[in-house]
Amino acid sequence: MIIPMKKVSLVLLESRRRQTLKELRRVGVVHVQGAGKSSEELEAIREKISLVERALTAFGAEKKNAVPAEKQDGYPADTLKVAGAVAELEQQRRVCREDSDRLAREISRLENWGDFDPETLKLLLSRGVFIRLYEIGKKEAKAFNFSGQKYTAFETKEKIGFIAISLNEADFPAGFEPLALPAKGLADLKAALAEKQKTAEELAAAISAYLPFKGPLEEEEKRLRYAAEFEQTAADMAPAEQKLAYLGGYVPQPKIGDLRAAAAAEGWGLLIQDPADDDVVPTLLQNPKPIRIIQPVMDFLGLVPGYRERDISFFFILFFSVFVAMIIGDAGYAILFLAASLFFGLKTRKKLGYMPDAFILFIVMSIFTLIWGTMTCNFFGMAKVLKDSGIDLKATPPFSLVFVPWLDVQKNVQFFCFILAVTHLCIARIWNFFHDLHNTPKIKAFVHLGYLGLLAGLFTLVLNMLIDKVKFPVPPWAYIAIGGGYLFVLFLSQQEGKFLKGMLMGLAQFIPTTLGCISVFADIISYVRLFAVGLAGLAIAESFNSMAQGIMAGGSAFIVPGVLIIILGHTLNMGMCILSVVVHGVRLNVLEFSNHLGLEWSGYAYDPFREKEETARAS
Repeated sequence: MIIPMKKVSLVLLESRRRQTLKELRRVGVVHVQGAGKSSEELEAIREKISLVERALTAFGAEKKNAVPAEKQDGYPADTLKVAGAVAELEQQRRVCREDSDRLAREISRLENWGDFDPETLKLLLSRGVFIRLYEIGKKEAKAFNFSGQKYTAFETKEKIGFIAISLNEADFPAGFEPLALPAKGLADLKAALAEKQKTAEELAAAISAYLPFKGPLEEEEKRLRYAAEFEQTAADMAPAEQKLAYLGGYVPQPKIGDLRAAAAAEGWGLLIQDPADDDVVPTLLQNPKPIRIIQPVMDFLGLVPGYRERDISFFFILFFSVFVAMIIGDAGYAILFLAASLFFGLKTRKKLGYMPDAFILFIVMSIFTLIWGTMTCNFFGMAKVLKDSGIDLKATPPFSLVFVPWLDVQKNVQFFCFILAVTHLCIARIWNFFHDLHNTPKIKAFVHLGYLGLLAGLFTLVLNMLIDKVKFPVPPWAYIAIGGGYLFVLFLSQQEGKFLKGMLMGLAQFIPTTLGCISVFADIISYVRLFAVGLAGLAIAESFNSMAQGIMAGGSAFIVPGVLIIILGHTLNMGMCILSVVVHGVRLNVLEFSNHLGLEWSGYAYDPFREKEETARAS
């Protein structure tokens, strides 16, 4: 659920500005409204952060040395001095690389011409001998009319290089641009490039020598950012009077008591209000642990509902678990994921004293996948191989479970996809209906009943078109539901209190409303992606199994290559399945479901001004 927020305003003595901020940081409940102001102290810290960032960027992905920085001889112990030294070396290396690239381009431009001394050409020019080099396309070369001496220096598939010599400058044809002469000859350019490359390598080695300081620099960056947050808040505190300062922000309603107690103890003026309708309020989500485990996914994707939107965490975790199971769809993979999640989860719990939500989520997803993979007879894609050997899993309980007994397994999965679609989207519309009944005008809430009619009617149409026309005929009530639902949406979606005016406004929106109703049909069909992606994963697994089976049929000498193909193939397939979960499993929640719910994910997370343990220790 989204925790209610209170808007707070603090008035304090200007002389106690910094002391107040330290106390506020200790209390750690106020999400400060930033104003983006600056100060000398803040700018100084930002410069240091920039310096440290440049130094860390210079190290790239190189691993840090385990030797403590303070034990390194010959280097400054001050991390900022180290950062300055590394940043200076990186600047020199960058310039060196730019020079190398420039020289490489110049060498590439002149390579076909061979080595010559540009000074010789300049000397001849001073004596009245004009020598120009032309690099011309083969088609254009036919139009190169020159009365002086002309020599072909090189010829490629596309171009010809001419050396044109004359004692009269007027002999050279117009419309052809001669080659710009280099500052040095080809040999000198290559020597200069080699020197630059050597210097760049030396600079890289000098930077690598500072790798023992990577860890301390990372800690320094955290400490500086912690200090920058403090200085930013200090700069944002607007002066209320000459001797007073003002600070605004938001506090979760359950934490207001903590702020009141601190204000009373410190003598702050405190005003507590409900947020105004136009206030941009941060969002704080708090859910029970079974629902909270979906939070790592939302954090990874940067999904935050707006403060005045609704929290879909419960439905997100419920349907996402099923989506993941159907996309991966392999009980064998599920066992591997479950074993890995349990191993690393328990190992982390020993270290931290608790198991992070991410590991619990992986365990839940693995269990759902194990159940689904068992129901659909998918164990490392081996059902086909086993059937060839005389073992038909689909004829063996509990592997013969189906949803509709007169359909085959694939049609059953498609049927289940559409059942999921209608259930998922109907939940959104029913939720909207009861939510909008509390708003004015209440009649507008009934537009969601129209969408429910559309969903029910179009569901039968989808079954008829995509599964079986004979076994799923479209009943007469479906046409009534589709037509009635469409009229509800058309005439009620623009209601603002005056019924007839709302109907006319709805008619004015005829085209977008019609397109929106058609999109409901597309939304239902969109859920078949669960079947398609799961089937693709199964096909890939079966292909690798067949490939390995064919190789191992060659004898015992081919067993090892066959096993390697199985391991590599299934590892690749598991990686693709995980990627598909992120792309498709998340999409159905944050697009299809959220669109029907009217959720725009327009919020930003509640982040109070508080002490951070790792940086507090560093400072």
